[in-house]
Amino acid sequence: MFTGLSAFPLTPIPGNGSIDEQAYGRLVRRLATAGVDSIGALGSTGSYAYLTRPERARAVRIAVEHADGVPVIAGIGALRAGTFRPPR
Repeated sequence: MFTGLSAFPLTPIPGNGSIDEQAYGRLVRRLATAGVDSIGALGSTGSYAYLTRPERARAVRIAVEHADGVPVIAGIGALRAGTFRPPR
């Protein structure tokens, strides 16, 4: 399904605990411009596991908006088993 280079940018979270949306958008756009084949949002790098579900959704939206058509893979994960609750 996916081939080539998949890049996993850090999710910049300054001291206030929220995503630095402008910095994250710049990181994603830089990867797309560099010619990567896919972008892994919320991968195993950074502090994504500490974000709320709405913040994670926003991070994926930002990645898609700035990827300029490059496929975005949304990472999933949790700090411990049993923390996932499906949407109602």
